[in-house]
Amino acid sequence: MGATATLPKRKSYSSDLSAHDWQRLEPVLLAHVRRRSKWPLLELVNAILYVLKNGCLWRDMPGEFPPWGTVYWYFSKWQAKGVLDEINACLVVDCRENAQKKRSPVA
Repeated sequence: MGATATLPKRKSYSSDLSAHDWQRLEPVLLAHVRRRSKWPLLELVNAILYVLKNGCLWRDMPGEFPPWGTVYWYFSKWQAKGVLDEINACLVVDCRENAQKKRSPVA
């Protein structure tokens, strides 16, 4: 669902998800996606992360990402539904496990 389109090879960015992170996040995203997109979910997520990391305007995303309007539509829907919080929680747990710490911080 949305992850089958083939895009030309693009420049990689430091904000791109690793293959390992994508394996953890893909099921979370697929559970929330009801609308088929011609753009792979991974590219939509990478585009969102690019904007959030670099603080650029949506319209100023590199042209090799999906159209900014499509990316913003997913961002806005996922933010309203709490999907971005779920993504963050998954990445935090993964980061803590990689650092060999407990899954959740203790106060």
